[in-house]
Amino acid sequence: MKRLFYLFALTTLGMWSCVTEIRDFEQISNDAFLTVEGSLSNQIGSHRVTVSTSSPSLSINIENIPIKGADVFITDNKGNRENLTELVDGIYETSAKFQGVVGNIYTLHINLRNGKKYESTPEKLIAVPNIDKVNTNFTVKTNYPLTDVRSVGFDISVDFKDSPETGQYYQWKWTHYERTLFCASCNIGYDYNLGRCSLVPNYPYGQSSPELINYLCGSQCFDILTSSTYNILSDNLLNGQEIKNYPIMRIPYDDRTNYYLKIEQRAISEKMYRYYRSIKDVTQSSGTLFDVPAETQFSPNIFNVDNRDEKILGLFEVFGSDKRIVYIDRQVGTDGYSPVKPQIAGRTLPPPPGAISGPRAYCIEGKYRTTREPEAWKD
Repeated sequence: MKRLFYLFALTTLGMWSCVTEIRDFEQISNDAFLTVEGSLSNQIGSHRVTVSTSSPSLSINIENIPIKGADVFITDNKGNRENLTELVDGIYETSAKFQGVVGNIYTLHINLRNGKKYESTPEKLIAVPNIDKVNTNFTVKTNYPLTDVRSVGFDISVDFKDSPETGQYYQWKWTHYERTLFCASCNIGYDYNLGRCSLVPNYPYGQSSPELINYLCGSQCFDILTSSTYNILSDNLLNGQEIKNYPIMRIPYDDRTNYYLKIEQRAISEKMYRYYRSIKDVTQSSGTLFDVPAETQFSPNIFNVDNRDEKILGLFEVFGSDKRIVYIDRQVGTDGYSPVKPQIAGRTLPPPPGAISGPRAYCIEGKYRTTREPEAWKD
């Protein structure tokens, strides 16, 4: 019955449901743009704003350049102000207990060291219905051999009741945390001063030739995996109905351990919904709105205060949020099937005489890695 609903959802709801996969591409020009990724919800916790300059070209694999030392703050229509602190280069955070209030209107402000000032348009925080249930269904994709990691996995979906109000728009995001296996994998050694793979030979423990060596983490570390699709829905023709088994993601069956998953259901504005619908081939390896193909829409709500003609990438997202943190039991329904573990390149070095472990590397705080234990984490 669940699989019949999936087919129904993807066909009959196709006119107002959109799950657009983010794909790689080469940027058509060598222009670089101010890029802002900011979000605020009614959830308690640190809310982040990332400020950077976009890569001028993906073909040479240059990452965005973080913009440091900016004055970043959020104001609301009640006269309140929340100052953000720079966590690491270009990543700014609110206080840990800050949260938006449903019905309030919020504006993001960014003042750069060079004197340029940027703001968002005022954005209202919209109430969102609760997630009623998270569903898990083990399935086998027969178009892949059973030795392929894509062949077996768990389809995750949610149940919820649409708001009785007309003109509601939804978005789903998910986040997976797992303990980091290796904090670096380097061919010619690790540079402890820079906290990254060395650019000159610095072979560990007597090594004398290039070889991919995996460095264990020197401290607690978690990898962060996030949504790679734009999963959005308009409630047109669904107003006030109960929605069953709305598809969210597929998780791999690569281990028998429980799988940490945070699912967030968002109520977004019509403007944000239409903006996401307009995005077809926009990506960077991070899955964000950084690079620019021919038909890209630039930011719908961030502008240069003194130069409205400046093109900016990214946006300030303000939304109502309901989230569920679940641990998926990856042994349920898998009778007769074994986990398909991915191949790991490189090798780890044994500890030298008198040492407890082999070479270790730093856990570098960032968008996709953290030293902080995730909310409701269980080992």
